[in-house]
Amino acid sequence: MRLTLRTLLAWLDDTLSPNEVRLIGRQVAESTYTQELVERIGRVTRQRRLTVPPNKGPDSLDPNIVAGYLDNELEPEQVAELEKRCLTSDLHLAEVASIHQILSLIGQKAKVPGDAKHRMYGLVRGRESVQTKVHKAGHPEEIKPVSEPVQPWVTPPPPSRPLYQRLWPAAAVLGLIGILCWSAYKSLEPPESTPRVAIVLSNPPEFRGFSPAIRPSEKATSAPIESKPVVPESVVPAEETKSVEVAKGKEMAPVPVEPEKPAMKERAAGQAGIAKKPSGVLLRFNSDKRDWDRLNDITPLREQDRLLSLAPFRSTLELGNSLVELVGETEIWVKAAQPTQAGRLSLAQGRVVLHGTAPSLPFEVFLGDKIVTITPPPNGLIGVERLNRRSPGERSPSPSVLRIYASEGQVKVAQGTNSDTIDAPGSITFEAVGKFSDLSKESAPAWVTEPSLSPFEQQIGDQFLTALPMNRPIVASLVEATTDTEQKDICRLAVSSLRAVGDISMIVPVLNTKSGASASTARKAAITVLRAYLAEGPDAAKTLREQLSRDFGPALAEKAEKLLVGYTPTEAADELTYADLVGILGQLDIEVGIRELALDNLMRLTGRDSLEYDPEKPDGNGLKAWRGLLRDKELKSAFKKAEK
Repeated sequence: MRLTLRTLLAWLDDTLSPNEVRLIGRQVAESTYTQELVERIGRVTRQRRLTVPPNKGPDSLDPNIVAGYLDNELEPEQVAELEKRCLTSDLHLAEVASIHQILSLIGQKAKVPGDAKHRMYGLVRGRESVQTKVHKAGHPEEIKPVSEPVQPWVTPPPPSRPLYQRLWPAAAVLGLIGILCWSAYKSLEPPESTPRVAIVLSNPPEFRGFSPAIRPSEKATSAPIESKPVVPESVVPAEETKSVEVAKGKEMAPVPVEPEKPAMKERAAGQAGIAKKPSGVLLRFNSDKRDWDRLNDITPLREQDRLLSLAPFRSTLELGNSLVELVGETEIWVKAAQPTQAGRLSLAQGRVVLHGTAPSLPFEVFLGDKIVTITPPPNGLIGVERLNRRSPGERSPSPSVLRIYASEGQVKVAQGTNSDTIDAPGSITFEAVGKFSDLSKESAPAWVTEPSLSPFEQQIGDQFLTALPMNRPIVASLVEATTDTEQKDICRLAVSSLRAVGDISMIVPVLNTKSGASASTARKAAITVLRAYLAEGPDAAKTLREQLSRDFGPALAEKAEKLLVGYTPTEAADELTYADLVGILGQLDIEVGIRELALDNLMRLTGRDSLEYDPEKPDGNGLKAWRGLLRDKELKSAFKKAEK
């Protein structure tokens, strides 16, 4: 049995056979998204503020369509459209789930307690309570029953509580107010102790300790006593030295003052840092709910907290003794730092900017099981970016690397026994095998040296925030923004963010988006996101293949995977490759996502535009143009042309 929304509701309401229950139960246990959907169905059906869908407007829903869906009488296109609306709208999901639950209860007997029956019988007297008597003549005469007042079913008034029980809460509140006022008064009193004063004597050394050679009466005529206030050590510069003057013009050797080490910022037990109030979207993963919580204020961070910043925003964290900025779409795991470290984190994806301390302390950045130590100059800025590498046509990508950018000063990098130095401006690459390579003198990119967003990013960010209200689940808002917006930039950001907060099970269906103002943009963004996902690791190809089989079926899954992986230079030089791709463009009975993938590969390989081909309306002038180029053998690899 195929797992759909209707079969999932039947499984939840226990209307399936035992064999079907076991089958659906196994499918639910294997899918994380389905488990989250089950929790969401239970949550929305219990929300009291959700009403029924309106009769008019964009959120309207015909009750006959819901009835036909539950009775399995709708067309496949209508079923797909209704399930899509339910998955993206809590209002419609609650409507369908609640109606299905009510229908599953029809035919079951309602259990009424015996006490309730007897009470209801005693409230009303029917005709059977009317008595009759017969006269001697044999004529019946109606006898009216004696009317007795029926006592209403009311609860007795509660007994009055004793006086002390009624007064002690007010007394406790007054006492607490008094204690708080007294504490505030005591805290405002001036301290009793006076500032300490250090006495510096300008007398000869032998005078110290009141040597017997000098009489006390001579103290007043020998030299005056100077008094100087003590200066706190934190105010004394690191280069300043202390000296003691002697009477005969000689000076003692200066005593150097060691520079003060930066103190570890005091935080609560178990606290590894603080997330500052975000100006964009900053999420923290809730392992109990298996969902992302959106942070909207200053938030304490714990060890192993998983944080995600969405593009195009920047989020600032206090980790250890330093500041760390998350740039764009970036995911990290928080690590607790030692007092001798500036900060520690594991970079799962994206970019971070590390702010150096004064004096300089090292950072530790994790790449898998490898730890890279980065020591910037005092108050220097360091950019760290995780790069996933995959060449077109390769199913197994190369391991991820860290690219480290130095904007000023000298930066030391080390991993185990391997170490190197970057003289700014410059950059270096850390390989997953544990070595440094590709040392260059390139300047640091703008996202390292410029802390604020560009005007374009600020404008797009403001529009993106409008599409992500605080009082709504982040996944539902992102799904709606993939198709219900006319702004292509917002659609691309929504698709990429949807992959970041979820998994590819939310992105593969976007390939077949047909309706909406930005359906074409959503399909192209989904292709970009899925190709980036293939570069994340060796297990990504296997996971993608399984998801394509669920959404496209085994027959089309292999073809869709090949179109996502791409073509090697050898395959790009083969004419059969272009014949196959143009043939896909003309298949009217194939999924629109497959045609979009074929068009994308043709444009990448040949360097041409779409030639006005529309995957949703394939039978047009665009298809004729591609077929004409294939017939004239004009479809050749753009890479080969560039080499010539």
